[in-house]
Parts: sequence; C-alpha cells; structure tokens
Amino acid sequence: MSRKSLLSIADLSTDDILSLIESAISLKQGKGKAYLEGKSLALLFEKPSLRTRVSFEIAMWQLGGNTIYLSPDEVGLGKREQIPDIARTLSRYVNSIVARTFSHQVLEVLAHYASVPVINGLSDQEHPCQALGDLLTIYEKKGRLKGLRLAFIGDSNNVANSLLLATSLVGIDFTIASPPGYQTKKEILRHAQEFASQSGTHIFCTSEPHLAAKDVDIVYTD
Repeated sequence: MSRKSLLSIADLSTDDILSLIESAISLKQGKGKAYLEGKSLALLFEKPSLRTRVSFEIAMWQLGGNTIYLSPDEVGLGKREQIPDIARTLSRYVNSIVARTFSHQVLEVLAHYASVPVINGLSDQEHPCQALGDLLTIYEKKGRLKGLRLAFIGDSNNVANSLLLATSLVGIDFTIASPPGYQTKKEILRHAQEFASQSGTHIFCTSEPHLAAKDVDIVYTD
C-alpha cells in the first residue's frame, strides 16, 4: 500500500483535488459506505477542536472505520513522548494519523517517521482539509470551479494559505484583503503563483476589503 501524507494542499495535484470532490459528492449520495471497513484512524490533537474532531469521527464511522482520540494530556507530544516514537508506535496500531498541532514542523517530523499516512488537521501554516471542504461547497453551489473568482477577507492565516493554494490549483481567481502586518507570507505566495501560472488564474493582494470583494463569485470572511 502506498503511503501518501497530506500536510499541505500542495501535496495534491489538480486531478487529485477534483477526484476527491467527485468522491465526496458520491459519498454524500450514499454510495460506497464501507470504503474504510476495518480501518482505524488516530486523532492526535495538541489543540482542542469542535468541527475537525466531529468531522473525522463521523466520517470514519459512516465509512465503516473507527477512530481513537488522543488528547494533549494523554500523549504529551514532544514532551512526555518524543515525536519520532509517537509516529512509530501509532504506525503499528492504526492505518492513518490525523494531527492537529501548533507547529507545522511537528507534522513534518510525524510524517517522516510514520509508516502510515499523516493528515494535517490544522497547523500554524495550513488547514488543507478545510480547503477541500470549502471547494466541495463551492462546487455544489456554483456547479463548477474553474473560472470563478473568490475573495478572502481577513488575516492571511492557515485557512487562507490552504485556500490560496487550492484555488490556484483548480483555476479559481483569488483575491485576499488583509490588514497591514497580516499579509500572505512570501513563500506561500510564490508557491501559489507557480500553480496560478499553470492553471491560468490570477492572484491579487490588497488591504481594502471592498476592493477585494468587487465583482467576485464567492466572498470568504474570517
């Protein structure tokens, strides 16, 4: 079995994202409910969560699998238990790991030492599963992705980073309005611009919310 972790939305290709959206629509229609029968997922959370935890637990149950939730006190990520040891130990018990961490570097170490896929459930850098869910909603509401225009209003945080990369991959023009001092990091912007040049999309950064929201198809606020 191939091991492919999802730490950044950039770990997926355009075809990967479109395939995931098609699969999600099919699953919402009640098809293929036992895809993950007999599979186990560890939820390794440094940060508390409502939506992320419930989403993964319900999804695994609906697909025939099961989850085990590991709170900060139970594991002591990088304190009571060293990250490489956690990765190796969990790999012997579960089929995949969802990690919700303060530092993106923790995810990278987990993925390096784990022999099972590691999924980013949120880090300080990205929230790829959120972006995938957002793209699914946009597709359901608009009937397409390519050629749409989206405005993100708010500080350029982990959600904005993943959404920027995701929209650049699937052909959605992206405008972000962030206050001074909260703009998109240069490395994320450079990466997104590489995708945009391939998909033919445009990225525009501003500090003016009204300018960003003018003539767009979707407004995303934070």
